[in-house]
Amino acid sequence: MSREDSPSWLLPAVVLLTAVLVGWSVLAASQALARNFNLFLYLMANLIVFMDVFDFILRLYFRRLHAVAQPEYRFGTSIALDIGPYSSYQKRLHLRPYALVVSVYNAEDHIDDFLEAMEPYREHLWIIDDASSDNTCGRIRQAGYRILEGGTNRKKPGAIRELLERLPAEIDTVMVLDPDITIRDSQEGEMSHLENVIFDFQRSGMAAACPRISIRQDGFLARLQGMEYCMSFSLGRMSLADHGINSGISIYRRSALTSTFRQHSLSVYAEDLENSAILLGGGERIYCDARLVVETEGKPTWRSWFSQRVGWGFGLIKVYSERFREIRRAAGNQLNTLYQFLIYLGGFTLLLHPLKIFTLALLSLSIAKCFDTLFGIGVIPNWGAAEPVYFLAAYAKFTLLAGAALIAAVPKGERLYVLPVVPLYFFYSLAQIVPATVGYADWLSLKLWGRRIWGDHYQEERSLLRQHQQNRLAKALPKALPKSLEVE
Repeated sequence: MSREDSPSWLLPAVVLLTAVLVGWSVLAASQALARNFNLFLYLMANLIVFMDVFDFILRLYFRRLHAVAQPEYRFGTSIALDIGPYSSYQKRLHLRPYALVVSVYNAEDHIDDFLEAMEPYREHLWIIDDASSDNTCGRIRQAGYRILEGGTNRKKPGAIRELLERLPAEIDTVMVLDPDITIRDSQEGEMSHLENVIFDFQRSGMAAACPRISIRQDGFLARLQGMEYCMSFSLGRMSLADHGINSGISIYRRSALTSTFRQHSLSVYAEDLENSAILLGGGERIYCDARLVVETEGKPTWRSWFSQRVGWGFGLIKVYSERFREIRRAAGNQLNTLYQFLIYLGGFTLLLHPLKIFTLALLSLSIAKCFDTLFGIGVIPNWGAAEPVYFLAAYAKFTLLAGAALIAAVPKGERLYVLPVVPLYFFYSLAQIVPATVGYADWLSLKLWGRRIWGDHYQEERSLLRQHQQNRLAKALPKALPKSLEVE
């Protein structure tokens, strides 16, 4: 029996059996080592580990199912593309006009690096200035690039929507970029690698395609983010077939993106998730194309990282609550999409978040007891919840999982770079709970009192307050109108 003909359940069954045996062994060791072992506390301390192991196994299984369908696309695209045989000359002949679009704001200090990286795509690049207060426009014009000025700061979604309206009518495809990226491109015959990917996308008939985003190699924090992004794209998005989720850098059919912006809130928070919810909820399809790699800058400091993750948490709960109808339609009735949109995002990420906070507190106490015992300080009482074995068991299992993810999700050329952070990735995952909690609390506070607890860097407080007041007015207006003025 060939590999392609082997039972689809064999891989997850073997992995599950191994996980059960390892878990049983660790549990037995924990009971032997702990003085006050409590099964409930053990399960809670390992909650994140168990969820991530379950998620890892399912993602591998879903990715393998799609890869087996047509092995020539294995780990290249999240779904096989029926493009047909074309020579490089034929592709060049049938490639429809495309544009690379980007919104810039106060980018004078770093715009030169972006323009240099985009030199091969000069004729396809369209830039819109989002009401910069510095000399961004002047620098771009001086370099000879085309730029449209914006008189009002609309943030990225609003600026891109305006730019779409001003593009030439013949442009069929747009690739939305950020001004801190580099496209890993090369010439393939008569066409570049990017143009080959765009040609395949145009022939696919789908609404959008998401490339693989890679973090530029630059320091310790970048290594952690690099590992995270590899798992998010190589496992997460590649497991979703043609119901993927866009990133901030994606390729779109112009008509689909234009239609999306007519329904979009134009909020910068989770704008890519909102795009995906609208498209998938409307019956469109999105796939991930890992053959195209776009390199972007990671957050250089823990403060900027924290601010970014607060915004991510705020955006997730905002879009999930406002677009739940579209998200439910996007989930459909396939196992991988039901899992992604309802179980993973709705259940593991949002509903179980209070339990994650409890897990973080429990593990923090256990870690503190480890150091207290190691150095003989004697400050932490001998509480049952402070048993060091809870942390040690969770850390050991999660680090094994991170090692498996290094092999399964990280490309070979990046493994050596990411390897040093594998032993620390457990702490990085725990740290994610804190800014996510602040983001969710910001959303709740804005809903209840019209202000946030903690400000992130995505959007001004005045803009959020205006949105809150508009939402309250929209809900109150029908009640205030006389029945004779209501629209039937």
